[in-house]
Amino acid sequence: MYDAKPWVFISVGVVLAIGMVVWSLSAGLWTIWRSLSCFAGAALAIVGGATLQLRQDYRARSKWRRESRH
Repeated sequence: MYDAKPWVFISVGVVLAIGMVVWSLSAGLWTIWRSLSCFAGAALAIVGGATLQLRQDYRARSKWRRESRH
């Protein structure tokens, strides 16, 4: 579950953002709720991507530190 969380954030965010854009284009109208949902989806995707990158950087550093002690 811990490893899946960033990917869930990225997936849900992308689906939400793209879904709101497609829905608004097909309806021909942007509403405040669709705009906020699109923004929230983009924010979720960004947070998920940043979390994933930070975890990878931390793991790389901690592995290097463990190997350099010996």
